[in-house]
Amino acid sequence: MSTVSYSQLIRENRNFRLFWGGQIVSQLGDWFSVITLQALLLKYTGTTSSLAVFMIAQMLPGFLLGPAAGVIVDRLPRKTVMIAADLLRALVALGLLAVRGPETVWIAYVCIAAVQVFTTFFEPARMATLPNITTSHEELVTANALSSVTWSILLTSGAMVGGVVGHFFGPAAAFVLNSVSFLGSAVLIARMDVPHAGRGPERSSGWGDLLAGFRYVRGRAEILGVLTAKLGWGLAGGIQVLIPVYGARVFPLPHDRDGQLAISLLFAASGLGTALGPILARRFTGRELPRIRWAIALSFLMGGVYYACLAGAPNLAVAALFLMLARVHGAVVWVFSTVLLQILTEDRYRGRVFAAETSLFTATMMLSSMGTARALDLHAASVAQATLAMSAISLIGGACWVAALRFGGGGAGKEREADGEAEVAMAQSTHPEAAE
Repeated sequence: MSTVSYSQLIRENRNFRLFWGGQIVSQLGDWFSVITLQALLLKYTGTTSSLAVFMIAQMLPGFLLGPAAGVIVDRLPRKTVMIAADLLRALVALGLLAVRGPETVWIAYVCIAAVQVFTTFFEPARMATLPNITTSHEELVTANALSSVTWSILLTSGAMVGGVVGHFFGPAAAFVLNSVSFLGSAVLIARMDVPHAGRGPERSSGWGDLLAGFRYVRGRAEILGVLTAKLGWGLAGGIQVLIPVYGARVFPLPHDRDGQLAISLLFAASGLGTALGPILARRFTGRELPRIRWAIALSFLMGGVYYACLAGAPNLAVAALFLMLARVHGAVVWVFSTVLLQILTEDRYRGRVFAAETSLFTATMMLSSMGTARALDLHAASVAQATLAMSAISLIGGACWVAALRFGGGGAGKEREADGEAEVAMAQSTHPEAAE
């Protein structure tokens, strides 16, 4: 079983090098902003629900606009979509400078929602582009793993540095750096050469394209099955609301203004876990689709076990350890479900499929986040009980995947056919007929 190393991919694939550089610049700025903003919301409002509203502001645009974004991503040059989205995000992100007290909290929600409107177009374009700038399944798996590891390292470093920046220099510095990071991403993406992928001749109305995407997914059980991975991940997404609460209220550090440092440490542990997950799992699965599916199933189960352990953590260090271990497995679910969709989906439908996945994920994440926050604010559940609920959801998701793979054969009868179709699609997607 051949593999492509991270260094080999970066050294030999110029387009991916630029793609990866844009990710580094943009996501580092994101984490500077997120840590600072979450701490400010807890300070200005005093309620956990403010964090849930923050997450809903992040996710609602993806849920509402995801299908339309998928159509646009499959119609327009994806490189152009990404550059335009980055420039608009850079402008809107500066609006966070106006958040200066409880009476201006609403501005934070508006700005975050506006940024996410453009992210809703950027992310499907980014994920749909990755198979076009890699030349084999081995490169694609390595590229996704490296992107996830990078996200995780940036979460770890960005969370820690962002907490320090917010603590010592104030929130304005973090917000300006976030805006500048979008500009840096746009510059790097503009230098990429993205091959045309021979996307289909569909040029009906937007509704026609949207319905065609629904019909495409409905007729492919293997794609429908993969879509449940991030849906299940989203149902356990209330843990994102709980992380700042653990840092600011359950395990606060002495002299930690607004809990920024404790929250940063927990997010850093989370990032370390998501960095390790794809690296370890990739060594055992390679490009074999049945193994990738089983890795997702087992990761749901193990993530649930570690969330249960987090609920009983006696101090910040132990909480960080179990959060890190849970995130190891959460990253496997995220990365491997992405790889499966990229391999199994034809390029001309890929934008719509990833947009549909985003809509499903954001819908479940919003429900989980708001339910968790309301349970805490109404004292219907303690932090530990809410964490155990996230554990149960993950365990149930894992049990469903295991049952489907064990008694449904894991799609083994179709894997060779899908793999062969994916090879053809990969060959078509990398044919350098023209550049976008």
